Amino acid sequence: MKHAQSANREELFHRKAERKMAAESAQLLAALRNREDYRSEFDAFLELLSDTSDAAAARRSGRPVLKLLCVQAPLELIHAAGFHPFRVFGGSLAAAALAAGNLPALTCPLLRAVLGELRLKASPAAGWILPTTCDWVVKFPEMLRLSGVEDSPQIEWLELPRLKSRPDSRERWLTEIWRLKEFLEKLAGRKIGRKTLLESIGRYARAAAARQKLREARIEGRLSPLWFMLVMSAFFLDEAGGWAARVERLLPALTRRRENSGGRIFLAGSPIVFPNFKLPLLLEEAGLTAVADDLCSSERLFPGTLTTGDGSVFGLVSALAGSYHQGCLCPVFADNERRINNILNQRREAAFQGVVLGVLKGCHPYDLESYSLEEPLKAQGLKFIRLETDYTQEDRQNLLTRLEAYRETIRNAE
Repeated sequence: MKHAQSANREELFHRKAERKMAAESAQLLAALRNREDYRSEFDAFLELLSDTSDAAAARRSGRPVLKLLCVQAPLELIHAAGFHPFRVFGGSLAAAALAAGNLPALTCPLLRAVLGELRLKASPAAGWILPTTCDWVVKFPEMLRLSGVEDSPQIEWLELPRLKSRPDSRERWLTEIWRLKEFLEKLAGRKIGRKTLLESIGRYARAAAARQKLREARIEGRLSPLWFMLVMSAFFLDEAGGWAARVERLLPALTRRRENSGGRIFLAGSPIVFPNFKLPLLLEEAGLTAVADDLCSSERLFPGTLTTGDGSVFGLVSALAGSYHQGCLCPVFADNERRINNILNQRREAAFQGVVLGVLKGCHPYDLESYSLEEPLKAQGLKFIRLETDYTQEDRQNLLTRLEAYRETIRNAE
């Protein structure tokens, strides 16, 4: 009897959390449709984000899903093996509340949300690919167990060398990518051929080119930062070519919009995952325009340019490995001076006056890097502010007050 009552209580708790999750997304999507800069062409992306499950992504792409926690694994290689690479969503406060209570108090909010959502409605996938980008990811299988989540037992680790400048690191990463290729081929039951790999590379090159045009539209004031992030958030919910086609239909509809007068800024820091758009909404409310970013959930979704001089399978896989390792600006790397240089280079193109760095509580790599970025960026005349937050709304007014004061420092410097 007690067991049945406990099961009923848990079922009611889950249903309540599910309704809250649906409400979070629905409220944001409805607010976006009511914006002055809404265009009907955005509906293609709002429709994708109406269901952010891996089951929906599998249905839309027509492929079995391989789940990811970050974008360090070459997406083209996964696609060439016949799978749909799907970076799981982890932006729901209601889902985060479902995560196991025996996890550490400062567990990454994004992973808490992922665990909560999987606990609520885990759907079997072909497997997980987990690059060892941070300690939370390394412990993710254990966190699945602690949360009582039954998910695919197929996990492929990619051990990420943290020094990009050393030749032996590049060799070790290439070995990891070759091992990933073998894992994918075994899972798919077929070899990845040159023609298939080239076709997948072409699809993702088209998506990267579409992203670049979106980026230019944002810099030119034809696309708001909020819509840019929303369009990028929808990327993993469709096949890469389908997403690129949606963007290509959107671009002609974008016209110059009135920009906030408070100041142009660069947004850096922890990933911002739908529907947790608290920080970009606060930036708008404070009168700040994020004309560029280096978020791995937004502008940095794709790595650096892929150079494929050798068209063999070996040459293509080697080029992908190099692009994803050398082109990544994640703070988990020890030799990461390029991150500062990237911000300064983008300043010349996007003409921003400051840098806002958002850190999720428990996101230790970005938390630590905020201190190493602040002084060099200030020395170049950029105004800098670090904001630590989580998925709750309790700190919203405090953050807004700080951003409004920050906006005034930008205005006073002009």
